[in-house]
Parts: sequence; structure tokens; C-alpha cells
Amino acid sequence: MPDAIDPGAREGRVARRPVRRRATAARLATGMATVLAGGLSVGSAITSDVPWRAQFLLEVEPSAARGLGHVLAAAGGVGLIYLGWGIIRGRRRAAQVASIVLVALAVVHAVKGLDYEESAVALTLAVLLQANRRAFSRGGAPRAGLIAGTAAVGAVAAAYMLDTVALLVSERARGLGSALATSWAALTSGAWWLSSGEPIAIALDVLVVLALIASALFLRALLRPAEGRSGHTSEDHVRAAQLVARYGGDSLDPFALREDKAFHFAHGGFLAYRTLRETAVASGDPVGPPGSAAAIVGDFADFAASRGWDVVFTAVSPRCLDDFRALGFRTLCIGEEAMVRPSEFSLEGRAIRKVRQSVARVERRGWRVDVVDGLLPGGPLGAELDALERAWCGRRPRLQGFAMCLGRLWGAPEDAGAVYVVARRPDGTLSAFLRFVRCGEGLSLDVMRRSGEVPNGLYESMIVAMLKWARARGIHAVSLNFAGFSHVMSDRHELTRSERLLRFALTQAHGRFQLERLARFNEKFDPTWRPRYLVYGARTYLPLAALRVLQAEAYLRPPRGRALTPRWRPFPYPVEPSTRLSQRQASQEG
Repeated sequence: MPDAIDPGAREGRVARRPVRRRATAARLATGMATVLAGGLSVGSAITSDVPWRAQFLLEVEPSAARGLGHVLAAAGGVGLIYLGWGIIRGRRRAAQVASIVLVALAVVHAVKGLDYEESAVALTLAVLLQANRRAFSRGGAPRAGLIAGTAAVGAVAAAYMLDTVALLVSERARGLGSALATSWAALTSGAWWLSSGEPIAIALDVLVVLALIASALFLRALLRPAEGRSGHTSEDHVRAAQLVARYGGDSLDPFALREDKAFHFAHGGFLAYRTLRETAVASGDPVGPPGSAAAIVGDFADFAASRGWDVVFTAVSPRCLDDFRALGFRTLCIGEEAMVRPSEFSLEGRAIRKVRQSVARVERRGWRVDVVDGLLPGGPLGAELDALERAWCGRRPRLQGFAMCLGRLWGAPEDAGAVYVVARRPDGTLSAFLRFVRCGEGLSLDVMRRSGEVPNGLYESMIVAMLKWARARGIHAVSLNFAGFSHVMSDRHELTRSERLLRFALTQAHGRFQLERLARFNEKFDPTWRPRYLVYGARTYLPLAALRVLQAEAYLRPPRGRALTPRWRPFPYPVEPSTRLSQRQASQEG
């Protein structure tokens, strides 16, 4: 059963904004203080002790212990600097580990040089971290670091055992008990540290260095965010498809059902995303009952924080912007989607003459363009489309698309409603096709494929055929390509200085992204332009958020990830729209 919608969810989250701002301020203050405390510890470790304090300590502890204390203080200071960044980002385990390190450093500073000032700073900061512990809500996955932690403890244990064995073999200790006590005293006092060139002393030094390295690796693994898995189960796919069929009205809603996306269900709806290292990239609007967007997004943000992830949303429609902004997110227009109303489209008039000429040119050359509503399992057209799709994919290292691409031609019950526009040569050979998916009362362009040489204007002719077909069936709207930064690349608007600078930068990347070409193609059909937005958190996170979105869209090579096991996979052929398929699909997971 869907989760109940809390009518006051949005108001409650808006009311929490001052609390979140205070938490952000607490994280920034304690994080910077931790970094400064780390720098203070490193500085104290590499400088000489106060003479009268050093003279006093010589009477109560060996000089080797003070030397070891300096090494540990430097190592702890470097660790605090690293932990400070995690504290600024709100990582709960960073604050917890920093508190422990600070208490340990308070003891080390006292031992190495009677530095009560540094000890007082460390203890005070540890208290402040505990007092502000509610500000650190982001979790992580420490399990991967257990090996490094075990290695650190094992290195120390090996040093203890090695020294004990050496004492017994050399007969410098009487019995095992005496050897254990002597070894423990030597290890804790640091009497062996760089004291001589004897093999036993060198071995102990090496083991301590290994313990420090292993401890650093353990610390890094301890603060690492939880690893996300791409994909979803068959049960989740069926549930998400039902929600799209019931509530999906946006042109991007059907693309939430991509094979590589994970789902977050909350408040009667869901949100589709993919995790790239420390960032969860969500696409499109949340799908759910009216008024549930803010609750779904807020729940997902809390879930991502518990896993140690940042979140970024790409291709968000204007209808959800107020909900995102109320939750403290920032927005940036990243392009426009071309929407054409078939009932208003016509080939008459001077403005559309280039498209009209394209249609006439394709007809003169004997090409035939047909619109096919759905595919039957085992039909000949499916085999032709599959061959063309394989040839297209085989010529490219990776296929681009994430927010507005389904990533498959068929294989799920909901794919049975797709509409294909196919173009054939005069000899009947299939050489190009378009695929549109149904979204509420409209259609949304999914893929454009072609093979070999085709007449100029073939795609324009195919889109005209689709618009005529849609008008005859009363289809409300047809969504064409989402043109990234088309509001900047086109001449429809007067640009600001920053937009002109952005346009220049994007023009330099024209060969990779082809932004201007795509925007001009869409303009031929006199569409209504619907802006799409990037939604992100802190301003400093924008560069990384943009990078992760480009990687999700496969414009840049994404980092390696792991797929969910088992996960839902589409059938390699068209299937009928039957609920019985969910049971068959589950048996094919692997």
C-alpha cells in the first residue's frame, strides 16, 4: 500500500529551514576549528619543546617517549585536518572520530612536552563537537575499512609479540611474564623509537609506521560514503511502473523506469536516481500524488544524508521549483525542452518552409515514412529495428542519455505503448527510426537512429509524420529533444554578461555537446519552450554536481560502480502488456 501523505509535510520542512541554517553554521564553525586544531598539533609537533618543560619531563619519562609523542602529535594533527573537511560536510562519523582523536591528542601533548595549552584546546574542541553532535547527520559505510583497522591493530600486536620473543631468546627477561611486562613498558615509553640500528629496533619502527599507514587507510574508509548500487528489483519496477501509469504527467516521467536507476519510494510516490561515488543524481520530477513532491524530495534528502551522499536533481520542471527552494535547494536553468502541440502545427506559411521543403525532398527521392503504434512480439519490424539499433550502438563507445532516454527499445510491459516512426529507402530497407514513449496525454521522443546515407531533412520529415499522426488521434502534446542551454545558445532572448560568457565557453565545447545544432533543429517546429533546471545544495557544490550530471548522461566517462544483484532486466524482445510478466521477469533476474 502507498505511504500516507502528510498534509503538513511541506510546512514542517519549511519551518525547519532556520534549524538547518543553524546546523550548517555549527558544522562550518566546528569543522574549521578542527582544521585549525590539526594545524596547531602539527606545528607543535615539529617545533622544539619549552626548555624548562623538557627538563622537567626528563626526570619523569625517557626522551624516546617524548620523541614518539611528537610523531603521534603530527600524525594526529594531519588526521584532524582531514576530519575537519568531513565535519564541514556534516559527516557524523567524522565528528565522532575527531572527538576521540582530540582526547588522545590532549594526552599526547601532555606527554611530549607538557603542552597544556594544546591539550586544553583539544579537550575544549572535543566537548564542542559532542555538544553540536545533532548537526552532523550524514552517515557512511565504515565496513570497508575494517581490514585496514585490523591491520593497524595487528601491526601493534606484532610489535609487542616481536619484542617479547626477542627478550626471551636473548634471555634478557626471566620468564614469559617478565618479558611481557618489559615489552609493554618499552612500547608505551617509546624506548625503542629510532634508538639504534639494531634489527629488533628497526623492525619495531617499521611496524609502527605500518600501523600509522593502516590507521590512515582505516580513517579514510571509515568516512567514505555508502556505496550505491545501480538498478532495481522486479518488484520495485512493477511498483514504479504502476505509479507512472497512475500519476505520470510530465514528459520525463516514463524515463524514470530506466534499467540502471534505483528507486526511492516515499509518501505514495517515488524518485529515480543513480549514485556516482558520493553523489546521488536524480532525474526529472518526483512521481506521486498531487502535492507530494516536497515530501518525497525531503525524505530522499534525509535518506541520502544517512548514506553520506550529496544529491543533485537534473531536468526538473518549473512546477516543482518552489518545493525544492522551500527545502533549501538552489536552482539553475540548464536548458529547454521543445513542446509541440499537434493540433496547432501546420506546414503552411513562410516560417515553416524549410521543414516543408524537407518533407517534399524525402518524398521525391522515393523514401517512405510510416508511423507504427506498438510492436507485436515476434514481428518482422522488431527484428529490423533491433538490427539497426545494434549497428548504431556498435559504432559508439557509450550511448548518451539519462534524464530523457529510456535506454532500451522494448522488454517491459509498459513499452508496448511506444510509437515508432520508421523510414525506408525506395527498395524497402529500414534506414532510420524514431521512438516515442507515452506520457499521460502526450508523447515524448526517446531515441533517434539512422544507418548509412540518408537525405537531408529526413528527421524533419519523420517528426512531421508523427505530428500529423498525433493530431489525428487527439494527442495533446509531443515533446522533442531537451536542448541543453538552448536559452543561451539561441537568439530568442537578450543575454546577460554571465550568459554571454557561458555561451562562449559552451561554443568551445560545440564538437562534444552539439548544443547549438540541437536547439536550431527544435526551433524549426515552432515549439513552446519549457525550461528545465539543475537543483543542487551549496554553491560550492555546483562544479561537482555539474560533473556528476555530465557523467550520468555519459558525456563524460562515469566512475565505475556496482550493479544491484539481482536486478530487473528487460526482455530482449517486445512483450505484451500483461501483469503476468512480472512473475516471469523475476525468474530471469541475475
